[in-house]
Amino acid sequence: MFNDIKSALVYIESKRTKRTLEQFKETIKKYGFNIYQKNIIHIAGTNGKGSTTNFIKDIMVEHGYRVGTFTSPYLICHNDRICINGEMISDERLLMIINSLVEIIESEQLSMFEIDILIMLRYFDEEELDYRIIETGIGGLNDKTNVIDSVCSVITNIGYDHQFMLGDTLAQIAHHKAGIIKPEQTCFTSEINNDLIDIFKAAAEIKNSQVVSVEIDCDYRYPYHFSCLGYDYQLSNCGSYQVANATLAINVCDYLIELDHSLVQRALDGFSWPGRFEKFGKIYLDGAHNIDGIKALIKTLHDQQIKKALVIFSALGDKDIEQMEALLSEYPLIQATFADERLQLEGIDFKEAIKNNIDLYDHLIITGSLHFISTVRKYLQNNLIEKQV
Repeated sequence: MFNDIKSALVYIESKRTKRTLEQFKETIKKYGFNIYQKNIIHIAGTNGKGSTTNFIKDIMVEHGYRVGTFTSPYLICHNDRICINGEMISDERLLMIINSLVEIIESEQLSMFEIDILIMLRYFDEEELDYRIIETGIGGLNDKTNVIDSVCSVITNIGYDHQFMLGDTLAQIAHHKAGIIKPEQTCFTSEINNDLIDIFKAAAEIKNSQVVSVEIDCDYRYPYHFSCLGYDYQLSNCGSYQVANATLAINVCDYLIELDHSLVQRALDGFSWPGRFEKFGKIYLDGAHNIDGIKALIKTLHDQQIKKALVIFSALGDKDIEQMEALLSEYPLIQATFADERLQLEGIDFKEAIKNNIDLYDHLIITGSLHFISTVRKYLQNNLIEKQV
């Protein structure tokens, strides 16, 4: 038993045991966790999972629904993985649930991600929720979130990431993402590669399900005006890649609830997602942690005509660092370091990179690993950088 949340989080974050999905399913069944909760939306994809989750949540909350969300990794604190209507689970509630699970954690030798899923399932089961949006960790087919029974599934896109687990080709990666499709349900996707969509459709056909390929309006300029389902919308204060995520979210919500399109626009107006083209004065934070993410970031910089910018970059060793940096070659770039044992880059500490260059450029673009972005974000908030620039 733990007396404080800090020691409890240190405990669960130390749990790195590797187990199979089948083992986790056995644990779920053995201890009676409710995986058949009402209205679960399951989301997979290479990029945009968190943003799409947030768009769906915001739209539904504007329509008066109570919505739980499960996302990863966290950017602010561990609690932000598990929220209701955007409000993180409290330290008190999180501590209570962790303490109730200690015997199971020790007996089953659970990993941190498995523990988080059990916390989420218990928390959501104890609350009166209208919808629950659950984001996969990695892949879909063998992802530990794939124990749930969903009302619909969502696949944002397919790109190269986590190849060591998902395969070296887009087709192999798509096969893993399609693993979240459940029998007799609808899967929505914003993927535009027809060969990959065919993989989704083949997986759906086996389960007597269907795939809806969402049409993305690509004829937009900044600020982003786009059409969806016969209505015109506007997105501000975000990256261009959010048009696809917002369009996907609107289609999912239209399938599940009756939409008031003025409320949809209100949700879009209030949209924010930490670490996704988030602005702190002249500093932009963007968790472009793979090739497609970097390409999307560059398009946003071009769309918004952000010039005289320095890129401060850091990524973990499992990423294609050389290609990511090559894509950013039109901008001066500094390799930065931060405290993470998985970091293999050489460079200067990110805090020094910011301090040494904040007055030399019109903009600083800080990008790379989501873990890097989380670390930088906490530093900026704690040091009130946004008031200094």
